[in-house]
Amino acid sequence: MHQKALCRGLRNMKNRPFFNVFNSSILFFALTVVFSCGPAPITPAVDKQQTATNDGVISILTDEIDDLVSIALNTSVPSGTANNGRMDVVTDDRLTCASIVFSDVDPVDRAFGKMTITFPSTGCVDGIKGNVRKGTISVTWTGGRWYREGATHTITLDNYIANDIAITGTRSLTVASYTYTSTTFYTVIWDIVANHKLTWPDGTSATLSVTNTKQWDHSSGQETYTYSNPPATVSSYSAQGTNRHGKTFNVTITTPLVYFYSCVRVSKNYMPVYGAKTLTNVTDNVAMSINYGSASYACDNVYTLIIGSGSIALHAKNNSSDD
Repeated sequence: MHQKALCRGLRNMKNRPFFNVFNSSILFFALTVVFSCGPAPITPAVDKQQTATNDGVISILTDEIDDLVSIALNTSVPSGTANNGRMDVVTDDRLTCASIVFSDVDPVDRAFGKMTITFPSTGCVDGIKGNVRKGTISVTWTGGRWYREGATHTITLDNYIANDIAITGTRSLTVASYTYTSTTFYTVIWDIVANHKLTWPDGTSATLSVTNTKQWDHSSGQETYTYSNPPATVSSYSAQGTNRHGKTFNVTITTPLVYFYSCVRVSKNYMPVYGAKTLTNVTDNVAMSINYGSASYACDNVYTLIIGSGSIALHAKNNSSDD
């Protein structure tokens, strides 16, 4: 018997005189365990899940580039030297097998300079997550040390490949503000402008333009990164582009996206631990919410896709597998 017919039959039986309260309670309790007479849960269509998943791949791989550069830059350039390697050893397992070289550094106060991060052509596999990176990330900074207000560092990708996805383009980060409290606590806010093309092994590609704001709160307890929409005078969106399935999209951050470095270190993906954004599939005129959870977070790579009254929990991806 179909579920709708069964539910209809139960309602009719309930209204009959001989169907007393005791019998109806038992029968309805038993059947409710197996059946629900309410509306069935709505699961977003597969193609909408596909759009959300592809957005995840694009944002995870491109946002991580800034993080890799920040980690490398903040290991420090030896003062008083124009061309030399880093002073401290990078312990982030995403960079331990990469070559990091500084050049043309201002010998007085490091107000300008260059840095290259080169991953071996055979690929650099990070220790915990198993991600593979190849190629070079080049960085040039001007206008003061890369964390000083007004300074800009520009990132250029050269044959950079992450998990078999080739990423080209540039990123420009300008320091909007720098607040120094102590060596154990300071805050840097960047305005980010980026343009990328990502190409999958099967030849499909996606384009991405980014305009957002990133705040880094450095402390001895927790490294926190918070992403927000850009000023309204700059753009109405934090990102726009076309995904590998030919769908044009835009993204608006509705609740600031918060990342913890501790999660980045143990998670396979560079993704928020909480916050939310609206991803609009412009091609199909469908708006969907991507919710990463609340402040009660877990480093679990899971987020919720919500479209209207329907929702589904999805696992984030950052590779070239089908989406």
